[in-house]
Amino acid sequence: MTFPDGTSGPQAADDPPTTRLTPIRPDTRPPGASPYGTFGSPAQGAFGSTAQGTYGTAADAGPAPEAGGRTRRRGKRTALLLAAAVLAGALGGVTYGYFEQAGNPPTPLPPLNQPGLAHPDKPLPADEAEPLSAAQDRRVKTDGDLRELLVSRPDGTVDAEIDIGGEGAGWLAPYEVAAGTGAPEEVLTFMLENGLRRTAFTAWRNEGDTESVVMINLYQFRNDATAGSVDYLENQQLYSSLGPGGRVPAVSLKGSADGMAYFPEEPFQEAGVPPLYQGMALARRGDIVMEIYQIESSPLEQKDLKKLAERQLERL
Repeated sequence: MTFPDGTSGPQAADDPPTTRLTPIRPDTRPPGASPYGTFGSPAQGAFGSTAQGTYGTAADAGPAPEAGGRTRRRGKRTALLLAAAVLAGALGGVTYGYFEQAGNPPTPLPPLNQPGLAHPDKPLPADEAEPLSAAQDRRVKTDGDLRELLVSRPDGTVDAEIDIGGEGAGWLAPYEVAAGTGAPEEVLTFMLENGLRRTAFTAWRNEGDTESVVMINLYQFRNDATAGSVDYLENQQLYSSLGPGGRVPAVSLKGSADGMAYFPEEPFQEAGVPPLYQGMALARRGDIVMEIYQIESSPLEQKDLKKLAERQLERL
């Protein structure tokens, strides 16, 4: 670098030739010149200098502005043109397709599969629909007398009298259902919150060489705000699968996706009472939960309880 007075200084190798400045030594300033230069002067090259450009070099300044001071934005204008072309093409295609189809003759419909439609001899009233059969709507059966869906008592047995509900078959009120459990208040609250609608039961006993008592409960839930039948079945299955010694052996029921039968290995024992062996079957059909208890004075046969539970499922 060479100063005006002939002295030399270090060369700024990194500065491009177009932006290299010629510094002015303090002792060579023109008379009356400011020691800091002038904003925008060619010597200083800052804030709009011809050599520096605005905030950078002339090479970095970008394209020259159009007349009127506005910069041309090619990308945005091109995108708008493409969008307009796509929209025009879509509208044009729809319009052409509409007029093309409107000018064609109508296509005849294929003939009906049943040309001779049958009509009832006596038409129904305008405001009354024909009721569905039980084969078409299962609620035709389940909305009727729930006791009729209970399996009949086997031959050689008699009606068993239980502490709740009386003898034979009948109805159980929610408080009667809860009274037969170890936590009546909690069970009653659970039943009511889950929309228990009604409960039908039947019970019988056999007084042969082996004393046996069987009780079947059908719990019907409303299943409107909550799926009460699902919740009740899951809770009962969880309770039945756990025993004092751990998991209770269980087998699945034929014809049910979630039906199970449980057979505790250890008998129920109480002072002054002979050991009692028990089994339990649980399953669900729609809004009805089936619950079967079988208690005998000797180890019971699993196949007997399974067969009874599958018969009851068929009735539902």
